[in-house]
Amino acid sequence: MTDLPPLTILLGPQTGVSLALNAIAREQRAVLANAGLAAWPSRLSAPLLRRCLDDRPPYERETEFATETAIRPAFMSAVNFFGPPQAGMMKGEMFPDAEKSLAGLADIAPKARILVCIDTLPAFFLAARSEPLEARVRRTSWEVLYDLSWADLVREIKAALPDSALIVLTPDGAGRYAEGTLRHLLGDAVNALPDRHALLRAAIADTGRAVLDRLVAEGDPPQETLAELYASFAIRPAPRDVQQRLAIDKVTAALLDQRFAEDVDAIQLLPGTEVI
Repeated sequence: MTDLPPLTILLGPQTGVSLALNAIAREQRAVLANAGLAAWPSRLSAPLLRRCLDDRPPYERETEFATETAIRPAFMSAVNFFGPPQAGMMKGEMFPDAEKSLAGLADIAPKARILVCIDTLPAFFLAARSEPLEARVRRTSWEVLYDLSWADLVREIKAALPDSALIVLTPDGAGRYAEGTLRHLLGDAVNALPDRHALLRAAIADTGRAVLDRLVAEGDPPQETLAELYASFAIRPAPRDVQQRLAIDKVTAALLDQRFAEDVDAIQLLPGTEVI
């Protein structure tokens, strides 16, 4: 398949974009397979990774992983790789035990292309739809939330997997360049999908989806039009939900958005890292 690496692994975490990509891998698995791409949704990759990240010698785990994923190219969605979001935010880190899982992954797939989907913290917290997570956020001071860093997580991934190409996907990147992003991740298998705009559709409100349907019915919309559609109808956390469900006020939310932008800028400076 054109310019597609043998294996791409979506490590998550459970942002809206990660969940949308996992839905494509789950719902279109047979379609992608017929187009020459093996898709592993989270429900299939999670038990495999649990087995292959255990305490056995590395060569045993590497052999099992290579045998189970022999059909290539492959796209593996492992949105739960870092564990449930509510298990994080300990010791001032987003995912305090990430280094152990990443070390195990380095043993079995040291050269896989790695995909990480990040988002502003309020959007990330709400995307999981987890009351335990939201309760933990409500009990957490704004200073601790502000110190949580996506850039630190990406640096950990780069340190653990130095031979892997790393893609960091933001919600704006996935929304504005939805089809191009899917093609970058899935290769020519995108042509077989019933909806090449699935990432955009997941990122916009119902009114925007209705407009998208009308545009698609009239032909192949230009990229500029799709980007404008995303800009007009992008789904972002409602301030009321952020306040009521997370106890994050407007000032803190603005600070967290600023911190996200700073993290993206820092990630873009990391060698061997592509930011969309």
